[in-house]
Amino acid sequence: MTNQGTAALATVESAGSEDGITLIIHAGAGDRGKHHTPERSAQVKADLTRALDAGYAVLEAGGSAEDAVIVAIHVMEDAPEFNAGRGAALTSDGLARMDACLMDGDGSVGAVAGVSTVKNPIDAAKAVKDQTKHVLFADPTDEEIAAWGVETRPAEYFVTEARKRSLAEAQAGGDAWAKHGEINGNAIHDDADVPGAHHNGGASDAVGAACRPVVGGGMIGDEKHGTIGAVARDAAGRIAAGTSTGGITNQMHGRVGDSPLPGCGTFADQRTVAVSCTGIGEAFIKAVAAHQVSDRVRFAGESVHDAAVATLAEVASHHGDGGMIVLPATGRGAVAYNSEMMNFGYRSAAGKRVNG
Repeated sequence: MTNQGTAALATVESAGSEDGITLIIHAGAGDRGKHHTPERSAQVKADLTRALDAGYAVLEAGGSAEDAVIVAIHVMEDAPEFNAGRGAALTSDGLARMDACLMDGDGSVGAVAGVSTVKNPIDAAKAVKDQTKHVLFADPTDEEIAAWGVETRPAEYFVTEARKRSLAEAQAGGDAWAKHGEINGNAIHDDADVPGAHHNGGASDAVGAACRPVVGGGMIGDEKHGTIGAVARDAAGRIAAGTSTGGITNQMHGRVGDSPLPGCGTFADQRTVAVSCTGIGEAFIKAVAAHQVSDRVRFAGESVHDAAVATLAEVASHHGDGGMIVLPATGRGAVAYNSEMMNFGYRSAAGKRVNG
């Protein structure tokens, strides 16, 4: 079955099974960028495959959805091709300041914003969730990070030559938002990048094959979105979601996007879905995108793919593009995006696979 979203934002193909262990991951949505090469695309696909295999192995061994999400994100945070962990985008002061969120379907959630020395920011998010009474820590102190027991690295560990080049190009453009147009309430990138102008939107239900994983996509453009995320369903039917990002190249100090904000870039509710988003953060925040998908499923009775398409239309109304991965506690999962392309992978025990 194929549905067209508002303004032809997305195409949704129904496929897959209704239950069973499932892992869906993403590594950003946007355009391929001027630095795209076949070699980099191959590396991205290899890293996605490693992340997918590592996370899925947790589920096969009877592990929890949350643990599978963390393991998959670890692999992507350690891969310098992605905008998270090592290789994260650099802010205007030349440092990687990273955000992450982890949410379980039982409602427990933790998040961090602006961490610059945590090797795997998703671990800091888990520490906030499990070790504190709070939900979100912004720029936690060294003492707090040490108390959490998470692994750290010096700031230079996260900086790659590719990211230094991207920062130099962005700063040569004039200001902190040279690569993203003008912020004036809604707009955050050039009009030419508004969904529907020239992007090929797409979405596909994502429940992979037991025989082998499927990985789609390529190298996200340096000036676009390389946020990473994962959603999982374990053998007990529990769901969880996680997202990790370095934000936007040359972003102003203190800027926080949607990724660490529960309900905006990350959400999980055992009654409905687990969601991880990627794209223009301000638009996803204004749409309360991840929670909106859940609400559409819960209160409007929409299918997962219809809810994703409708939510991306709302994101587009705020002049934003990007994508999301969605997985219900029971039923088919979905990969949806209204940008040119999206990096993703998925597996399940169902014997079905869909290539986005």
